Amino acid sequence: KQWYQRRVVITAGGRCIMNNLHEYAKSQPHAAYAAFTHGVRHKMTYFLRTIEGMGDYIGPVEEIITNKFLPTLFGCILSPLDREIMALPTKKGGLGIPVLAKLAAKEYSTSISVTRSLVIMMKQKSDNPSASDEKLRDKLDNILTQRAKEHEDKFSDIIKQCSKTTARLIEQACEKGSSNWLSCLPLKKHGFTLNKSEFRDSLCLRYNKDLARLPSQCPCGAGFDVTHALNCHKGGFIIIRHNEIRDFEANLIKLVCKDVETEPNLQPLDNEIITSLSGEKAKPDIRARGFWRPAQNAFFDVKVINTNAASYLTTTSQKAYLSAEQGKKRLYNDRILNIEHGTFTPLIYSINGGMGPEATRYCKLLCDKISYKTKQKYTDVMNFYRCKLSFLIRRLALLCIRGSRAVNINKITDIKDDDFHFLCFESKLI
Repeated sequence: KQWYQRRVVITAGGRCIMNNLHEYAKSQPHAAYAAFTHGVRHKMTYFLRTIEGMGDYIGPVEEIITNKFLPTLFGCILSPLDREIMALPTKKGGLGIPVLAKLAAKEYSTSISVTRSLVIMMKQKSDNPSASDEKLRDKLDNILTQRAKEHEDKFSDIIKQCSKTTARLIEQACEKGSSNWLSCLPLKKHGFTLNKSEFRDSLCLRYNKDLARLPSQCPCGAGFDVTHALNCHKGGFIIIRHNEIRDFEANLIKLVCKDVETEPNLQPLDNEIITSLSGEKAKPDIRARGFWRPAQNAFFDVKVINTNAASYLTTTSQKAYLSAEQGKKRLYNDRILNIEHGTFTPLIYSINGGMGPEATRYCKLLCDKISYKTKQKYTDVMNFYRCKLSFLIRRLALLCIRGSRAVNINKITDIKDDDFHFLCFESKLI
């Protein structure tokens, strides 16, 4: 018993590693979280699966995770219910940080059950392992199915205990694309990194925690909170958010279509009667020839919605996507179909990283075209696309919240739009 406790909990990666991760999480919470989910967790799982009764010895490690590591990741104190939420997989709205003490007995029994046929085969020195392969696969499938059902039941129980706002946010975190920023390694060369403020703000937004150091009032005169920040047009952050996603999608479309244009001018009307926008205001975001059909113009218009705004609180996220799509179609569909003889696709994204049905169909075809052209796997292209988009939307949401809308710049010197070459010549700088 003493050997187990010393070897597993202290020496083999228990308290020592978790204490180190806790210290590292103070300055690099994103990297510390990735180190746990992609490394330490699997190390602990190995011990749970190979040593009987590990639940009696893993307590000190679980204590560090619950009382030190997780609060450091969030920058605030967490409740026991929060700990249960964090234990869920990321695709179920959690963080994939299980309660190790509760997992120990189940992991060990599962390991014994799966490997029993292999042990028997090795004892008998069998040269024909194919006979047990099919049974092993069936057993693994049953275990995965049972585990998925347990996660679903646990998710349902947690949702019933949460407040309406928190439950809504967790359900939104289950949408495809909403958790990609948590699932990948924080690689700087791909832009998959968040600094400590961005990571903690993202976690707090995901689980309805209060953000630190928010102003009490917006420069526009209204009271400042997260919902207002994501909707307020002062400062131009809403336009920046829209344009960044538009340019991101346009650059990807250029990989598979030659004739691509942003904010194209539509043909002028010659007394045609249409029910959509007319005049110069009718400018969709992207035009691409040959995206849906050969030689046909495909028009796209991007919109980012806050599914937790007051106008959407009485409906589900999916209905909010459909409502936004219908609104865009009312503006453009008639004119593009009957005048341009093209197609129109509204690309609706949410602040949480989800997307509407039309955007989902678009991204599937886009990734299929990219995979065909680059001769790479469709799943690889789709996963990378969703991850890039997830980080982009995450950073743009934080820009709306943390960006400065006030103009408080001390006037040190006058700099006018002048002839800089002459000024440098006059000042003997050149």
